[in-house]
Amino acid sequence: MRKAVVYPWGKLLLLVVLAGCNTDTRDFEWSEDIAELTGKDLGSWLRQAPFSNELAQREENKMVFTNAQQVFPFMGRYYNAVEELRYARNEPDNPIYWQETVLYQDPDWGDLFVNATLLYDDAEVFLDRHYSESGNVVFEGTEAAMGNHSATLTETAVSARGADYKTAIYWASTGGECYLLGFYQQDNLIFEAAIPLLASDTSATLAKLNAVNEKLELNIAEWQQATVQQLAPSGTHETFWKDPFVGLYPEKRYMLDKVQLKVKDTPFQQVRPAVTGDYYFSYDKPAGKVVLYTALRETEVDREAFDAENEDLPAYETNGRHVYYEEQEAGERVKGVAKTYFGSGQYLELTYEYPRDDPEAKAHVHGILKHVKVSRIL
Repeated sequence: MRKAVVYPWGKLLLLVVLAGCNTDTRDFEWSEDIAELTGKDLGSWLRQAPFSNELAQREENKMVFTNAQQVFPFMGRYYNAVEELRYARNEPDNPIYWQETVLYQDPDWGDLFVNATLLYDDAEVFLDRHYSESGNVVFEGTEAAMGNHSATLTETAVSARGADYKTAIYWASTGGECYLLGFYQQDNLIFEAAIPLLASDTSATLAKLNAVNEKLELNIAEWQQATVQQLAPSGTHETFWKDPFVGLYPEKRYMLDKVQLKVKDTPFQQVRPAVTGDYYFSYDKPAGKVVLYTALRETEVDREAFDAENEDLPAYETNGRHVYYEEQEAGERVKGVAKTYFGSGQYLELTYEYPRDDPEAKAHVHGILKHVKVSRIL
């Protein structure tokens, strides 16, 4: 049994179906400040926001699906220093403890949301400049699978960071609509509110954002002190996520890179043409050069057999793959070889060297090995 509820004056739709239960596998520790602010109940806390006509997302013994992610592709989506945070149900490294979104079809303001996310670990998060979300066939028909919904964020002059918090106000543009997006992170709590710009009245939208600020007792001084002039697009991209990956082995058919290495946030520089291997990266240290290069090698085994052959080696697991490595000291140097299954009778080999007594160089090399990405579309 299911039903769809359509509100004719807005874009948000919902679908109700029978639902099961989710369980988490990690213990969460509340900080005193966040517990006091939220009352340890994100839903009740968010519903103090000064809006009406909530789009209910729950029914007893049922799960409610909405098209909110298509209407707001940027909603509740964050990056750490490496990649986008994804909720991983029942996995020990799941980064998200609790995420709650309250949707409104406010009679005065239209479709909007307030969102709160609690992370297990206290780590800084970032927003991206661009987001996209695939179409939803349930709400949009079978052709939706081939389409996508996109959003672009624009910085303003309202941005700050302190010892235990960061905040900013952005403009979000999506689906022909413009929203003022308030972003705030305190320790492991992330908060967002997206309010539509009505009749180009930036002052009214800013006032409403600060009404949210007051009602939820966030007391974000940068929002309270913001002026309409400060909300002009700044033309900068300073607070957004910086992609640390470089793409290798381009594939023409799908217009993507088959391999991505996390080298942009390291001292490594690509050397062209490659000294050896397919792609060669290096940088100089007083104790000697740090080197890493890649090559594709042939194998007659499939992925399962490849993993079985190398299961006794130390390994990093990332993106559903194992990167096996072995290294040894050679005088004042450490030399190593890492490998991961590539597909189509091949594996990716990464050869590296660094000074033995240089823990920073080791950290850079192993930081790359920990986050090797190999496309699943090969």
